[in-house]
Amino acid sequence: MKIYFSDEQISNNQNLNGGKTNLIKKLLTLSFIISIFGFVVVLRLYELNITNYNSQKEHKLSKTVSSSDRGFIFDRNHRILASNIFSYKLLAFPRNINNPEQIAKILKSYLPNINKNTVKTRISDKSKVEVVVAKNITAPTAKKINDIGIPGLKFKEVKKRFYPHKNLSSHVIGHTNNKSVGVYGIEKYYNNELSKGENIILSIDIAVQYAVREELKKSLHSFNAKSATAIIADIETGEILSLVSLPDFNPNISINPLRSSYRNTATLNLYEMGSTFKVFTVAAALQNSNIALTSNFDASKPLKISNFYIKDYHAENRILSMKEIFLKSSNIGSSLIALEIGENKLKNFYNKVGFLNYVNLDLSEISKPKYPINWGEIETATLSFGHGISITPMHMIQAAIKVFSQENPTKISIKKQINIKINKTDEIISETNRDIITNLMEANVLNGTAKKAKINGYHIGGKTATAEKSDINGYDKNRLVSSFLGIFPANKPKFVTLVLFDEPSFSKNKFTLTATGGNTAAPTTANIIRRIAPLIGLSKSFDKDLELLVKNKDRLNFVYY
Repeated sequence: MKIYFSDEQISNNQNLNGGKTNLIKKLLTLSFIISIFGFVVVLRLYELNITNYNSQKEHKLSKTVSSSDRGFIFDRNHRILASNIFSYKLLAFPRNINNPEQIAKILKSYLPNINKNTVKTRISDKSKVEVVVAKNITAPTAKKINDIGIPGLKFKEVKKRFYPHKNLSSHVIGHTNNKSVGVYGIEKYYNNELSKGENIILSIDIAVQYAVREELKKSLHSFNAKSATAIIADIETGEILSLVSLPDFNPNISINPLRSSYRNTATLNLYEMGSTFKVFTVAAALQNSNIALTSNFDASKPLKISNFYIKDYHAENRILSMKEIFLKSSNIGSSLIALEIGENKLKNFYNKVGFLNYVNLDLSEISKPKYPINWGEIETATLSFGHGISITPMHMIQAAIKVFSQENPTKISIKKQINIKINKTDEIISETNRDIITNLMEANVLNGTAKKAKINGYHIGGKTATAEKSDINGYDKNRLVSSFLGIFPANKPKFVTLVLFDEPSFSKNKFTLTATGGNTAAPTTANIIRRIAPLIGLSKSFDKDLELLVKNKDRLNFVYY
């Protein structure tokens, strides 16, 4: 069956279809507009997200760069000892340089330390593409030169390790190489921590360090010594407050490892320390035998062991008590004490105080002591007064801390201690014997060989030493090692110090026996303690003289400032 539509129906149907078509077109157009708008919005959001992400990324990168900088080194009071700075290196391109002589003259006016002729020669060499004119130029100076606008010159920014106190603590802090890697001192020992951006706080007090170095340097020149060492440590914490080794160096400039100034005499140089060993021999006798201060020994004549004779420099030629042996610094008497203690007990005591091993210290520059493998009578006798065994000055400090400390810290340290580990069970000597040794050392300053270490108002205790240096021909009386081991205040030891001079003399032409520890190291120690006492909180104590001072209130106030 066929169905027919009228013209009206057809017309109406066409209109209807046309309307639908227009509607569809409008909807499509609207949809397209909405799509475009949505795309723009999404794109904008995407851009915003990307921008924000990049911003965050840049911020993170900035932080990463900052944290990758080498950590700072501070003294115990948070004063900067090592930091990072930017300097500039001046480069020249000789093929672009037209007037080398004039340019060299101009550069000399801004860089007075350069050699004008050397610079002229360098920038005139057309065979070279690039040459270094100068290094370590400050930013202001670099800007002034750059503003001149000389063709053929270029500045390159260089990150550098900077040591604001120069020579002052060079042997402690050390230095880095041109790749910012620690190669000496604290920079080397704590390189991993520093390279990660960690800061290191030392036990060193830079104000104390300055005073010690200044006094030691004066004495070094006065006594014409080859080198000098001074160490000050806190007995109870084991912290090193000052370590000075002379000659020293400026870590901000090029380092020559072959120079003597590069060697830390406090931790690397081995010395036969001489009579300071008697402190520990007497301590071993009190702790490990029935020997008392009043015990007598025959020092009326040289002691013969096999074909070897032990003599005293200032022989008393009589029987001496152990107290007198210490105060008179008798080698004969000390040998007799050691022989009575016995080889094994003496060796064991020396081992306990650290004479027979490396010093346990946070520095890489440490020497191993030298001593006889086999100990017999002769070795036991000579080691009692510091001959036949070679140790570093730091060994002596370590031993003193072990003997005089009531807390017995487990180690000595150049890094400031937060939680100090102690070991009271491993007591080296009893409190009673510690007091006896302390009193002996103070008596030695008042009436013994160390009188020049005496300071009015302070309790100082100590032991001097004057040891002959040995070579292939034996001991040389013209080459001495003079030292003083001190404790203060002696009535309640808080600090220990060692001052040592290598080959001192009162004559520029020859060495004499007058350059003893009592005449060199002892007075230097007194000068040091006077300088540093206010810095370390050491008060004066006048005892019997106090009553006199009270009568004069102005004087009293002055003394105690």
